[in-house]
Amino acid sequence: MGTTLQDQPPAEVTTAEPVPVAILARTSTLVLQDPLASLRRQIRSCAAWLPGGWKIAGYYWDVESGGIDLEDRSQGDDWRQFADAGIPRDGGMADLLAEAKAPAPRFAAVVCEDIERSGRDTFNALKLEKELSAQGILLFATDEPASVEGANATTVLVRRVKQGVAEWFRLQIKEKAWKGLQEHSLAGWNIGPAPYGYVCERVLHTVPSKASQGRTRSRLAIDEVRGPIVTLIFNWRVNHRLSVPTIAWRLNADPAAYPPPPGAPGWAESTVCNILANPKYTGHMVFGRTRKNPATGKTRPVPPSQWLWSPEPTHPALTDRATWHAAQTIGAERGNTRDAEKPTTQPGTRYVLRSHVRHAACQHRMTGIYRPSGNDADVYIYYKCPYNPASPHHRAAHPDHPPTSVSIREDTLLAAITGDFLAKYVFGHDRAAMLAATLPATTAALDTQRQARAAALRKELARIDTAQAGLLTELEELGPDTSGAAAAYRTRIRARNADLHGQRTQAEAELTELDTTSPQSNDPTLLDELPYLADILPKAPPALIEKLITALDIQCLYRKEQNQATIWATITDTTPGTIAALLADPRTGNDTGLNPDPQPPATPTPAEALTQGPIRHLRFHDHGVWC
Repeated sequence: MGTTLQDQPPAEVTTAEPVPVAILARTSTLVLQDPLASLRRQIRSCAAWLPGGWKIAGYYWDVESGGIDLEDRSQGDDWRQFADAGIPRDGGMADLLAEAKAPAPRFAAVVCEDIERSGRDTFNALKLEKELSAQGILLFATDEPASVEGANATTVLVRRVKQGVAEWFRLQIKEKAWKGLQEHSLAGWNIGPAPYGYVCERVLHTVPSKASQGRTRSRLAIDEVRGPIVTLIFNWRVNHRLSVPTIAWRLNADPAAYPPPPGAPGWAESTVCNILANPKYTGHMVFGRTRKNPATGKTRPVPPSQWLWSPEPTHPALTDRATWHAAQTIGAERGNTRDAEKPTTQPGTRYVLRSHVRHAACQHRMTGIYRPSGNDADVYIYYKCPYNPASPHHRAAHPDHPPTSVSIREDTLLAAITGDFLAKYVFGHDRAAMLAATLPATTAALDTQRQARAAALRKELARIDTAQAGLLTELEELGPDTSGAAAAYRTRIRARNADLHGQRTQAEAELTELDTTSPQSNDPTLLDELPYLADILPKAPPALIEKLITALDIQCLYRKEQNQATIWATITDTTPGTIAALLADPRTGNDTGLNPDPQPPATPTPAEALTQGPIRHLRFHDHGVWC
């Protein structure tokens, strides 16, 4: 008799093991959104998407940019405050990859809300997918179907398109943000804290929606206490040609008169360098001085030719552009010579003319050396040109340079400086007549230099015109091509055009300043304010001679073939007072009655230095001092 279905014994019911799944989430910082709300939403979306029989085995999330390389993920600690707020976390991306490579990983699949949460860079998102796949772990997104067989052709196509769109969106946002910051700066709004010497004047944001949230913008205004100190620093550097260590030493000598930056125990040399290098003190807003390298993540300086200057001043200036530009080159001109006023305990040979002598054939600064004479008790100091005939670079740069060593004794130069130049041209009774014959040549030289700089700027603008025209041609040749390669090429063209626009803005601003600003004219009356010392200068002690050379910024250009040196001096409106103070200073060893005025002028306070008016200037030289 046959059996019916009801008579058969029931089959044994087996329960499948639940599939362990890791939730992968990522959000950016508080600047763009609320990470806490974003993480909660992503976790809820992933949990709601899980098919029946699948369970959550771990939570892996980070608070960082989606453009970071896979190897550099999970390095920050911005996640801590959100984990403390109750968001479960077993680690970040780095921990997820480490667990996936374990012999027995805790999960068999990874799910994220959207594929861009794994990374907004296509290369790194695909790399993550491949690394998980190599361990037999599938990567899912909640807007894709769940299939244990993995992604099919349609899923892969949609995923790759979305990854490309995510990367495009990230780059587009960065480009627009960068351009927005450029416009922000050109309009005169400050970014970041106010530089030393300024304070931020905050105004309500000009965008109504942001103004309703109480958000503000800031412009720079002069700090009445610290602003004059910045002007004084530039004056000391450019007109007095002081070294950075000496400037810091002067500032630290009187902290009450020269308060250091807030929070700093005193003036550091790096602080002085930062002030001298900051172009915002010219009254112009300058953008793009540094940029982060995407490959290393490190911030690097950008060449000044690529900075973006506002066409017009946007805030009160603490120095003019000519003085700021001079401060950028003064270090190379003066060398690393220690100022005589700054005490030192370092032993060694003193070179009085260090950084004051150059070789005419190559313009190299001649360095001090000492050589023993035939008599072991005598040592002579020389200044030697650093030209190396064995160096291909030196030979190519200066083919007409003498092949042998070029040097000159210090006492020979000092005799020419003190006995001929200073005694006759600077402190002599016939100096006015000599100056009248010398100034036309000096003025012509300065005018030639000014014209050469203007010609170089016009040439640079022509180069930029050609480059931008070439970019426009390349852009037109792309036509309607909408491929990914064409889009990337358009992005690079636009970025390069933005850089060229910044270069153009800076060159045009400098050229406009050259065309509209009158050249610094010589003031012969400054020479009348100096004392007459021709008869007694040879008796002056060496310490005073050294300080006079520094105060007058004596420079020598040596020509070995003619056995001749061109010597010139620069006098500003502060030089007569400086020399009078040197003559009255007993520390110079001045016991020869050189002081014509026992009362040295008072040093101006920072506030007085800011309001002392334009600096008078006199620069002249003698073309024929024989050595």
